[in-house]
Amino acid sequence: MQNSVESLLENDHESLGQLLSELNLSLSNFNVSQSFALLDLFWARLAVHIRAEHLHLFPALSNAASALSAGKDGLPTSEEIHELIHQLRLDHDFFMKELADMIRVMREMKADKQVDQPVVEDLSRRLMTITTRLETHNELEEKQAYAWVGLILDAATWADLRSRIQQELDNLPPRFI
Repeated sequence: MQNSVESLLENDHESLGQLLSELNLSLSNFNVSQSFALLDLFWARLAVHIRAEHLHLFPALSNAASALSAGKDGLPTSEEIHELIHQLRLDHDFFMKELADMIRVMREMKADKQVDQPVVEDLSRRLMTITTRLETHNELEEKQAYAWVGLILDAATWADLRSRIQQELDNLPPRFI
């Protein structure tokens, strides 16, 4: 059975994936204005998702990790939890840096009011790299981090966690409201 944190974050992954598909299509059509708007929205949406994980999910898992018995009853070990969180943070840093640089390139292209085909093709390749890494990253989160919430936290704790995560996901920058 899925816990409510798991379903909330998995649904957000799905929504982000759809947005990424729209962005990819827009880039492949060399529509710079629409691509920039979609890239900006994707970057902001991914940032609030990451912020929710960093501020709420990861600390909850880390705090619970110290109380776990070493891998008993199918539970993850404290070391497994900390290693996973470390890997997820590295991925998050990669996504944010890549997307920030793509935003910079798109801004420059928009300011020049010219579509530079090689630049757009490079952005498409970079987006594919992000997409591939994001798919692997999301699978790790969904099969481990999100599922662990239901295994190592009690229902009241994960209900509170879900509420705090939802608040973060709803806290988009004002330009998107």
